Amino acid sequence: MRLLLKRYADGRLRPFWYGIFQRAGRKQVRTLCRIAGNPPASLKLNDTGDTAFEHSRQKALIELAEMAEGRQSEADKEKLFQQIHVARYGTKIEPVQLADLADRWEKFPGKRRRGALQIEICRGIIGRFQQHMATEAPKMQELGEVKADHVRSFMDAEQARGITGRTWNRSLGLLKACFKRLEPYGDAWRNYLKEQVKEDENSVHREPFTPEEITAVVDAAAADPELKPLIITALCTAMRRGDVCRLRWKNVDLKQGFITVKTSKSNELVEIPILPMLRVELERIQADHPPLPGDYVFPAAAALYANNPDQLNDRLQVILERAGFVDDEKLKRLKAEQAKRATLVQLAPDDLRRRGLQALAAAAMSAKRRERTREIFTRYMDGASVKQIAKAMPSSAGLVSLRLADVERLTGAAVVRRPALPEVHRGTITADIPSESHRCRRACLKGWHSFRTTWITLALSAGVPEMIVRRVTGHATADVVLKHYFRPGREQFRAALAGALPKALTAGGVPDKDAEAVKIIRKMTSRTLVRDKARLLALLAPQNAHR
Repeated sequence: MRLLLKRYADGRLRPFWYGIFQRAGRKQVRTLCRIAGNPPASLKLNDTGDTAFEHSRQKALIELAEMAEGRQSEADKEKLFQQIHVARYGTKIEPVQLADLADRWEKFPGKRRRGALQIEICRGIIGRFQQHMATEAPKMQELGEVKADHVRSFMDAEQARGITGRTWNRSLGLLKACFKRLEPYGDAWRNYLKEQVKEDENSVHREPFTPEEITAVVDAAAADPELKPLIITALCTAMRRGDVCRLRWKNVDLKQGFITVKTSKSNELVEIPILPMLRVELERIQADHPPLPGDYVFPAAAALYANNPDQLNDRLQVILERAGFVDDEKLKRLKAEQAKRATLVQLAPDDLRRRGLQALAAAAMSAKRRERTREIFTRYMDGASVKQIAKAMPSSAGLVSLRLADVERLTGAAVVRRPALPEVHRGTITADIPSESHRCRRACLKGWHSFRTTWITLALSAGVPEMIVRRVTGHATADVVLKHYFRPGREQFRAALAGALPKALTAGGVPDKDAEAVKIIRKMTSRTLVRDKARLLALLAPQNAHR
């Protein structure tokens, strides 16, 4: 396949491009777009004309590719696409191995340097795509060989995992970027990715804590001394969970009262003033364990975040539940367990241990089961949790719970340590959205990111300029802050409006007559006496204003 330039019999150049390709073993010639601009002195296709002429050449190549689609061999297609790419960019398309896709993506230029978290997430998506291709088409080694159906089936598999619309869109956007840059003429890009639209995200935003709720959460955190400083740091700095856990002393300047650190997600340098509440915690930690500049402020949390970050979420959930944030389903279960506990005898630990062992000795069960139940009961009475017992024996947590329930049934006494009902039910931790039932996890309303949302909401509600807020949080634009993080509650809305809008609006349209009368009297002079008298009469007795 190639382009042609033709002349009339009198030697004049014809105004159209012509394309030649093979169909059914026969050469086909088709008229393409008009020639624009000034052609080169020589009419060889390798010679170049002015900008308009070269643009028309590119357009003709694309038309020829679309016209010949499905009628030429893969070798001819590749040759034509190479011609188009050389005409556009001056370079050939280099083949990309599927195994190298993540490394090639990481080298793409961007407006900002990618953070560690973004790289981890995107490498995970590319890894799943590579695994999918290894299953669907194990012989394919190059990205250019990937077909539209392969990418479509991968995106369907992503949706089948139960991900949200936002996560699906992230996978789609990443593959679009890869194929557009590396294989713009491949079947996957032209017949699927190029035209594929994003899904509706229906994002569920974290809810901020009110000042009263902040106090309740901090008080409840006293039961977990290792987690309480992390919560205070997150509340006072608006830092993300990972940035809090990996904060180093070299980033903390107690003398100047600032934390200066690069965020892991966007790699932005942020400057955060150290609030008094946080200063107390930092000075206490520094006094207990004099650190080196490169040390982590919270070394145990840094290790936990590296090995099992979900445990931080679990421990925070325990604190939030203690503060009064319990999902409706769990609240019903807690009430049922409390009602059950009320029907059981309450014994002192020593009495309970003695009665339990006696009941097990007299119970009608196999020797193996009796011995195993006795070991579980003894470990539990020594203070071990259900999970700890299951891991030590080893066994499943469900079986351990069943054996403890057996002891309760045999003794008629309360054995299991059931969580107490919160004194005040302040709300739920997760959102109950029927339309989002396909999610891998229920959407979270209260979590680590809520501390970030709380800081931003309180700062903006208090009148802190957006520019200052973004300097602390590291957001590039104000739109991100206002759309995703500024979530004031009704009381904050009311207070903010009451302080910003005219009193005539916030007081229901009725002016403060006494204050207005005092203002008129203070400005009254001999020249304005008649006018001000009429104004006072109209203000104090509107019905007598014109008498």
